[in-house]
This record gives sequence, structure tokens and C-alpha cells, in this order.
Amino acid sequence: MTTDSMIAAQAKAVTTRAELRRLLQRIQQESGKSIRAIAEDNRHAPGQQGLSKTTISRVLNGDEKITRSFVERFATACDVSGTDHDDLVLAWKRVLDVPSEEIPDPAHLVTLEVMAEVASTLDGHTGGLTAARRLYERVRAARDEILGPEDPLTLEAAHNLGTVLAQLDEYRVARRILCDTYEARSRVHGPDAPATLATLENLAAATAETGDMDAAVDLFEQALAARRPETSPGHARYPEAAEKLLVALNRAGRQTRARQVAEELARVRDTRPGPGAEPGR
Repeated sequence: MTTDSMIAAQAKAVTTRAELRRLLQRIQQESGKSIRAIAEDNRHAPGQQGLSKTTISRVLNGDEKITRSFVERFATACDVSGTDHDDLVLAWKRVLDVPSEEIPDPAHLVTLEVMAEVASTLDGHTGGLTAARRLYERVRAARDEILGPEDPLTLEAAHNLGTVLAQLDEYRVARRILCDTYEARSRVHGPDAPATLATLENLAAATAETGDMDAAVDLFEQALAARRPETSPGHARYPEAAEKLLVALNRAGRQTRARQVAEELARVRDTRPGPGAEPGR
């Protein structure tokens, strides 16, 4: 591991985001820990929210914003403590912190909400999907700056952006965004929350379109398990989840499992309340 004086000296010399990122990479390398190990250590640290392998990789590669919470949790997992830890946080503040007087007016959030609403109404038949993509990109970036990367509104915009990208046949980019959003929504809302499951199913669909049918089937199976009536009676979308899984299973040539799901779906439909029955809550 790098000595205290070396970390302190390097942190004090940081003046740009690129330099901060290189310092974080150096700390990770000299800690002797893999990204997987850092994620595991951080996940089990008391009082920590946890960092996923995807988040760590994206930050270190420059694909995601460096937040203060990331720096603090990453440093702890790499055994950086004491004044070195403080100097690292000061380096972050020097290049990335936004003074309170520069934080956009909260009314800007209303503008972003209107932009998101407009994006949701655009029609792909008139070329609207391309415009929707641009709007969702702007909303996501602005909400990330104002609210943070894991605020529910930021994740909502990310989910919508990934969905629109899939509709534009940009499946690999959509898969990456939806994967990150699913992991974040799992942390923020819980793995079985409706918003999380919506992202999971869209991720599964985008994954299928990239040709990775085994991974797609696994994701659809995960969504179906969360929506089964006996395990999650609050969700009414079990039939839709089962039908999506059936399509993926048939594309993957897994006929035996497809028959099992079809039989299970038929049993559930036979036991569902008919028209006029009081809906469950």
C-alpha cells in the first residue's frame, strides 16, 4: 500500500478530474485489491451503502462522475485512513465540489420535469424517439448534477433513456445504461420494487437483442420470480413477465423450460379473479 506521505503529497497536487481519477486508480493498484474485492469490502463495511463493481469500474474509467461518497467509500475499502483520507476528500472538493451559491435554483427541477414529460409523449413514427433521447440525456445529466446519481428522479431519467435507446436499436448502449440503472434502483428502492423490476425487464429485453440469450433468459427468470403471486401478491404483471420469458426461452431453444412456464402461466390465469372482482391492493 502507498505510504501516508505519498498519498498526501499526490492528493495535494491534484488539480483536475483526470488527475484525481489517476490517483484513485493508483490507490487501487497499490492496495493490491481487485475491483471485486473492493466492492465486497465496501458492501460489508458498517454504515456503508455499498459500491458495485460496475460503479467502481465506470468511475475509474472516466465513464461516471466522481462523487464525494464514492471517494470516501472507495478510500475506506482501500484502507486509506486518517489524514490521507482527509487529503483525498479535500482533493475531491478542490476539483469537483460545487459551492452552495452555484447550485441551480430548485425551480430548474420543474423545467426538467416538463422536459421529461415532453419526452414521454414524443412519437417514434414522427422521428420523436431521437428527440426524446436528446431530452432524456439532458434531464439525466442535469438531475445528476443537482440531485445526485442515485436520486430516484435521476434513475427515472436513466431508465427512460435506456428504454428509448433500445427502441432506437442501440441495444448495447441501452444494455449498459439499463444495467447500471437496475443496480442503482436495487440499492435505492429494493430489488423487488416495481421501478426496479421495470428496469430489469427492459434490461433483459435489450440483452436479448444483443444476442446474449442465456443472460437474457436469466434476467427474465429473475423478473418472473419477483412477480409470482405467491411471493409478491402486490404485483399484477406476472402474466406479462411470463410471456416475455416464454419468448426468450423459445428464442434460446429451451423448449422444456418453455413448457413449464406456459403451464404455470395457465394455472395462474385460471385462478385469477374474473371481471367485476374487487382488485387486490
